[in-house]
Amino acid sequence: MSIRSLIALGCALAAPAALASNDWSFKNVSVNWLDWSNGTEARTEAGFAGKKDFSFLELEGGFGGNWGEAYGFFDIENPGHDAKEADSKDNRRYAAKVSTRFNVAEVAGMPVQLYGQIYDSREHNGFFNQNRVLGLGTSWSQGNFWIKPFIGAHQELKSGVGAHFNGWMAGYVAGYNFTAFGQSFMATQWHETEFARKDRYLNMFDAAGAEVKGGKTANNGAVALWWNVNKALTTGVQYRYSDQKLGVTGYQNAMIYTVKYNF
Repeated sequence: MSIRSLIALGCALAAPAALASNDWSFKNVSVNWLDWSNGTEARTEAGFAGKKDFSFLELEGGFGGNWGEAYGFFDIENPGHDAKEADSKDNRRYAAKVSTRFNVAEVAGMPVQLYGQIYDSREHNGFFNQNRVLGLGTSWSQGNFWIKPFIGAHQELKSGVGAHFNGWMAGYVAGYNFTAFGQSFMATQWHETEFARKDRYLNMFDAAGAEVKGGKTANNGAVALWWNVNKALTTGVQYRYSDQKLGVTGYQNAMIYTVKYNF
């Protein structure tokens, strides 16, 4: 599935909801710099999936109402580079995500939601990876805090492997809005855990650059602090982490520095 197909699918998923009454919406464009830790770069230097700092541009948006919500983003990594650099880590790359939550029932005052997610990443060397999740979720808020967990069946489409069932995925997004020093801030986290992964998807690289089998369980996410300078401008810093993900068996971490323009 190409990036164009992914975007088209996201529009198709969101189209029925777009006709419904929406209580909120947002959209922004951002400039970002991802700085891998020295330890991560050293541990992955020898592998095909070695990590190198990069910039990326992102278009992000979402909307929701009584029916549920939809969210998505589209990234261009290394936007100023050629599609095929001498060092593959400098290649221009693309990533996109679409997630939707449709309210189907209510239990103890909390919504039961049909949850769907597609995350797609690809490079010009022919490598691509797409994660598809279908399951259930819910949403809960108290004061300035909110959390939205989910769990679902995980299908993965990967170059050289194909599309097959790859265990299960559970995760959440959470946030807390607060004011300090007379300024508006928000702390957020997203986290995903994959478990019971299948052997055909476990090929990764270790610190020595050798291809080995990864673990049956993987973790992936980020913790962020955002400063809403004004209605148009938001800046923030994220701690990005992963384990048994992104092509590497070990733990990886990075800082992401972001400036957003809110439409």
